[in-house]
Amino acid sequence: MKRKEEYIYAGIPTFMGGDFICEDDIKDYDVVFLGVPCDYGASYRLGAKYAPRLLREYSFWDRIEGQTLYDLDRKKIYKTNNFKIADLGDVFVNPTNPEKNQNAISEKTYNIAKHSFPLICGGDHSITYGSFIGVLKAVKEKFLDYEIGIIHFDAHLDVEKGYLNMPEVWHGNVFRKLIEKKYLKGENLYTIGPRGVVDEEWFNFTQENGINVYTSNDVKNKNINHIMEEISNKNKNKKIKFYITFDIDGIDSSYIFGTGTPQINGLNPYDCDEALHYMQNFDICGFDVVELNPTLDNSHNSFVIACELIYHFLAFGLRR
Repeated sequence: MKRKEEYIYAGIPTFMGGDFICEDDIKDYDVVFLGVPCDYGASYRLGAKYAPRLLREYSFWDRIEGQTLYDLDRKKIYKTNNFKIADLGDVFVNPTNPEKNQNAISEKTYNIAKHSFPLICGGDHSITYGSFIGVLKAVKEKFLDYEIGIIHFDAHLDVEKGYLNMPEVWHGNVFRKLIEKKYLKGENLYTIGPRGVVDEEWFNFTQENGINVYTSNDVKNKNINHIMEEISNKNKNKKIKFYITFDIDGIDSSYIFGTGTPQINGLNPYDCDEALHYMQNFDICGFDVVELNPTLDNSHNSFVIACELIYHFLAFGLRR
């Protein structure tokens, strides 16, 4: 039975207007959204914990139900994927117990990834640690001979060490921790969009561990599709699935105000959109968007951009 549509300002704002479900229902859906409302892993401006609720609101008019559409930018006719999308609600956050919270994130994403495609909204970037481990566990149970990599959009490398009184895993060291704890090979990490000046030790860590770094200037000089093709060619003889983590501060600060650690000279939204369209050439096993912060963007334009990127990824970039 066709669902009854409502105006976008009416109804309960589940992600893309999908059904609100419990874990027993995951197997009946193609894509399952999970919110992780925490920002205790952020070192600068707090507020990312409010992002999942607002992202739901701004996604509410999007539908991915096999529509035939004409793309004015690319001058092509596309048919969208036809997905049953559901909303699992939020992880119950333990803000004073980060380790317990990471375990809860892993458990939830594992339960989703066993049967469906996990789409996770943070929260600060520390949530990627738990969500990646959960997806990794589910994938390894089904595909023993596959490697798991990460395509990482970000203004920062996120390979720092500890900082002040931050938790063991915070938003500045999530990939260092994944590599040090052997969940991820450095050579299977592709970071797109970092820029500016960084501690030499962080750069050395990327070199020593074989991390693939494409700076924002690389994207401007080479073209984003060339970079995505290069990543594809590097992996054409490997059995590998990729998890995408999209830190919204990868996009230039002139477009994205609603993020805790913005930087100039960043990616533009169209390049990111092109990259997410290109994901149809990869085997993608999970996606998260992090570091959106509604307290820093009264216009909420940051959420409009994020929702458009997620919509295009699910409609055209995700192969299921």
